[in-house]
This record gives sequence, C-alpha cells and structure tokens, in this order.
Amino acid sequence: MSATLTSRSPDLERLEAEGFRLRIIQGSANHLLIEGIPAVTSQREVVLGSLYCPLELDAEGKTRIPCSNHQCWWIGEPPCDANGRLMQEMISHNAKEGKGDGIETTVAFSRKRGDKADYSDLHEKIWTYVRLIWHEAQLIDPKCDPRGQKPIPVVVEAQKRTFRYPDMATTRAGIGAATEKLLSDRVAIIGLGGTGSYILDLLAKSPINEIHIFDGDVFDLHNAFRAPGAPSKDELTKPKKVDHFYAIYDRMHTGIIRHPHHVLAEHIPIFKEFSFVFVAIDDPEARKTILEGLIGLGVPFIDVGIDIAFDKDGALRGISRFTVATPECHSHMPEVISFGKVPDDDIYRNIQVADLNMLNASMAVMKWKKLRGFYADTMREHHSLYTIATHGLTKEDRL
Repeated sequence: MSATLTSRSPDLERLEAEGFRLRIIQGSANHLLIEGIPAVTSQREVVLGSLYCPLELDAEGKTRIPCSNHQCWWIGEPPCDANGRLMQEMISHNAKEGKGDGIETTVAFSRKRGDKADYSDLHEKIWTYVRLIWHEAQLIDPKCDPRGQKPIPVVVEAQKRTFRYPDMATTRAGIGAATEKLLSDRVAIIGLGGTGSYILDLLAKSPINEIHIFDGDVFDLHNAFRAPGAPSKDELTKPKKVDHFYAIYDRMHTGIIRHPHHVLAEHIPIFKEFSFVFVAIDDPEARKTILEGLIGLGVPFIDVGIDIAFDKDGALRGISRFTVATPECHSHMPEVISFGKVPDDDIYRNIQVADLNMLNASMAVMKWKKLRGFYADTMREHHSLYTIATHGLTKEDRL
C-alpha cells in the first residue's frame, strides 16, 4: 500500500527516497508524520522529535499541489536553538493540540515562503521546517541527520474506510479529534421523506460504519421538491425511496444499507443492535409503536417533526421540532409528542417545504453531534422547538 501511495505523489516519493522516516495515518483525517528529526532541547541536548502536517489528497489519493496550508506542528519537547532558547520566531501556538487518531502535538509552527507564495509541494514544505530545526542540532552534534542511510519505506496505518475517497474537509479544517467522536458502528434512519432524506445527506458525511435506511414508499414527483439533490425527469420512475437515495449516497459512503419496508412492531427487536436511531415519520400511531419500542430496548433516538398551517393572510406558520430520548431521560416523551390518531374529517394537511425539512434535519443531526461530543452542549436540552413566525427557539427538558 505504501508503494502505491508514494508512487502517486512524487513529493512523498522524493522524501521517502531521501531516507526520511515517513508515517501516514488514514483515520478520522489524513495525517503525515516525519519521525526522527534531530532537535535541541532547553538543556542543549540533541533528541529526536516528529514533524506533523495534515495530508491533503485529491480524489485519486495523490497529494494536492501546491500546498494550501503552510503550517506544521511538532511532537516532542518544543525545539530550541543551539543556546537552548525556544525557537519562538517560528512558533505560532505553544500548546498541546489533539489532531485525532491518537496524535497530540506540542507546538504549532508557521513559516511561510519568503515570497509569501504557497509551497510548491510537500517536499519543499517539509524541507523548509526540517532545515530550521536540524541546523540548530548540527551546531551541537554535526553528525546528526534526520535521514537514514538508505531509503526507508513509508509506514501507512489505515483504518477501515468509511468513504470512497479521502475526507479532505476534516483534514483541511484540522478537526480530526472532533470528527473522531462521531465514529459509530450502526445508525438507523426510519423514514426518508423530506426531513429523513436530509438527515441521510448529513449523516453520509460522518464516519459511521453503517447507515441503515428504512422506508417502504416510492420516490414520487412531489418528493423531488423537498429532498436533497435534483433528480432528472428520467429518474422519476417511482423507484423505492431507499433505492433512489442509496444510488446517490453509495457513491460517497460505503455503508449505506437499504430496508425497503415500513417499520412495524415485529421489526422493533432488530434495533437493539443500533447505537442511535433517527425517527422521521408523520404517522402518529406508527411513531408511538416505534418510540415506545426503542425506549423499551434502551436505544437512544431523536424524533423529528414539523407542523405547518396557513394563517388568515395565507402565509405559512409553523414549527420545527426535535425530541431526544436516552435510557436515562425519556419520561418527557408523552408530554411533548402527540400520538393521537388524526380524525378522518380533520383539515390537517401534510405541508412540507424543503428549507424547513432541511432545518429540521440539521437541528436533529447537530443535536446528535452534541450528544457525541463533537459540538459543545451547554443547555443539554432534550426537546426543542423553532417557531417560524417569531424566529424563536425553545429549549426544554434539560439535564
């Protein structure tokens, strides 16, 4: 695997051929470490440390050139000059940082090219930082060298791949440690209507091993106007919703698993194996069966819903809701969710609008990310309502 990776990227191949000890980690983000670099400590001793930088790749797995990020980080005691003074001129942040996948750096470096242009490739960027640190070590130990006597094959550590191409959004943003908290084995989405389809769109960008989608309906003409994407006229042949969305998101995520049926009482036991469930259906009786079943199994979930009606001026008023239930907190569910049967003569209309569906999904997924620790969660609410007309947000049932 290392031969394939470096042969695609001449800059990595050159560093490897020159004898640098390269370690590439492909996990929640993509990381490059250059190990065994001589550096001076505050006690004027020469020790070995590691240089770190995000490894930005394209869809083919080749390094991006030129380098859009000029920064590097250090693992080890912050490097000093030959007199034992901290190399403050190249340090931009003197504090530990978690990069994800077990990597923790001690200081951040910032060293731009003299002409302020981007580094042409990783070979130029890495050598710029290595020279500065190594030079000071040579003044104490002229024989020290960050390179081996012969080319050392790059070490590649790759986790099970969730995506079909590298997640460069996480790598470029430097949020590998946060994204790592979203690692999950199995998550389910019950219902792929307007809100459920947007939930899938957002979860498909998260490192979940398996995303199970449940829906027995077909993707009809009206669905095209309240779901992510823009299907062509030729695609509107009434496929099963799970098949329509699988064809889209399987191109990106390897773990989309289809269940072309509605969830009934007899299906509830299978959800015992899921770490989390999103419920996005508008049938109150089915919702009651599912939610009570999940509570009984001790499976955490978020139930979503929107309610829209016309006011006297013909404008739409309504709310977007999400409600969380966990094994520790679920007694509020009957108080905040209606499970009553809709009368046959009720004037209720299933009004849905794409932007409100998208907002409903986003609120739910953001809350899930808070529960996972990706986002901070000061309020820790388990029930929230967004009111369109007043632009108000209600947060209830806090822990």
